[in-house]
Amino acid sequence: MSAVAERDRTYDVHAPLVLMVALVAAAAAFRADRPLVDVTLAGAALATTWRRRDELRLAPLLALAVALELALVTVHLALGLHGDADPRLVYAPEGHALLHGTYSGSPYPAGAPILFALETLLGGSAHDANGLLMLPFQLVAVAAVWQLRTRWSGWLAACVALWPANVFFWEFRFDLVSAAAVAAGIALARHGRLHAAGWALGAGVAVKWTPGLTAFALAAWLVAQRRRRDAALVCAGAVLPLLLTSLPAYALSPHAAAAPYRAQSARGITGESLPYLPLRALRLARPARHFYGPAVVPSWTNGTAAVLQLLAVAAVVLLAARAADIRVALGRAALAPAAFLLANRIFSPQFFVVVLVCCACGAALLLSHAREVAGLAALLAVSTTANAALYPGLAGAAERTWAPVSALALLPATAGVVWLASRRPA
Repeated sequence: MSAVAERDRTYDVHAPLVLMVALVAAAAAFRADRPLVDVTLAGAALATTWRRRDELRLAPLLALAVALELALVTVHLALGLHGDADPRLVYAPEGHALLHGTYSGSPYPAGAPILFALETLLGGSAHDANGLLMLPFQLVAVAAVWQLRTRWSGWLAACVALWPANVFFWEFRFDLVSAAAVAAGIALARHGRLHAAGWALGAGVAVKWTPGLTAFALAAWLVAQRRRRDAALVCAGAVLPLLLTSLPAYALSPHAAAAPYRAQSARGITGESLPYLPLRALRLARPARHFYGPAVVPSWTNGTAAVLQLLAVAAVVLLAARAADIRVALGRAALAPAAFLLANRIFSPQFFVVVLVCCACGAALLLSHAREVAGLAALLAVSTTANAALYPGLAGAAERTWAPVSALALLPATAGVVWLASRRPA
C-alpha cells in the first residue's frame, strides 16, 4: 500500500460525515443554519468521502441520518419552530376529522389523511409528529438506493441520507413517503421481486400519485418484453393499496373521497413553476401577490402546460419501454415522477425531496463514469440549494428577486433529468 493510501486510511471514512452532522445541528441550535452554510458543510464532507466511497457502510449512514433528523427536530421544537402553515392548517384538521369519524375531502389520496391522523394521534398536532414519522421513510429511501448495488449507489445513498438543503421539507412535509416508495420499488424490481415492487410503489400512490408513474413505466417495459403477467403483477400491486385506503373513505363520504380526482384540475400556472419562466421571459405572465399563487397568464397557457407535461412524462415512459435491459428500464422509470413534478404547472418546493431520490436511483443505474456522477450531483446541489433559499426564505420577496432564484432551482434539475433519461450504462 502506498504512503498516500496509508495516510488516507488513518481516519474512518465516515468521520467527515459525523463532523458535518454535528456542525449542521450546532448551526441550527445557534440559529445560524442557512442553506449556503449547510450545503457547504455537506458538500465538503461528501466530496471528502468520494475517493473512498467503496468503504462507506449502510449502518453508519442510517445512524447518521437518524442523528441529523433527530437533532434538527429536537432543536426546532426547543426553539418553537414549527415550519409554515400547511402542517397546522391542512394536516392537523384532516387528521382530527378522520379521528372523529369524518372525511374532510383532502386534495391528496386517502392514505395522506390516514397519515395525518396517525401524526395527530402520536403528537397531539400533526406538525409536531411529522418530522419524526418521516424518519423511517427517509431510512427506507437511503437503504433502497444503497441496495441498487452499483459503483455509485453507496455514495448516492449518503447524499440522500444527509443532504441538508432538503431538511425543511423532510421535517414539515410528507414527500419522503413518495420518495421512499419510488426507491423501494426500484430496488425490489432490481432484485427481481416485481410484485413486491408494485406494492411498494402502490403504498406511495395511496399517499401521493407520483410513484404510480414509475409503476406505469416499469409495466410498459415488461409489456414490451412480452412479460405481460409480470406487468399485471406490478400494476395490481400499485393499485391495491390505493383501493384499500380509498374504499373506507368512500364509505364515510363519497363526495369528499372524490376530491383528489378533481381538486388539482382547476389550478393554474403558479409563479414558481417551470412553465411560468418562458412565459415571463416573453412578457406573457405576471406574478400573483405571492410566487406560489396562480400567475396571471393567457387562458391557453394552462392547457398547453398540461400537454407539455404529459409529453415529458410520455417521453420518459417510452424511453423506459424501449430499454434493452431491466437496469436501464428501471433507471429511466425512476425518473418519471421527477419529469412529472418538474414540468408541473403547480410546483411546490418539497417536490425536490422526490426529485433528488429519483435522480439518485437513475444515476446509480444509468451512469458509468465518475465525472458524470459529479456533474449530476453539482446540478442537483445548485437546484436544491436555490430551492432551500427560495422557500421559506424568500417567500415574501419581490418577483424580481424570487424569479431568478426559481429559475436557478428548476433549470439545472430539469437539465439533469433530461440528460439522465438519455443515458445508458457503458
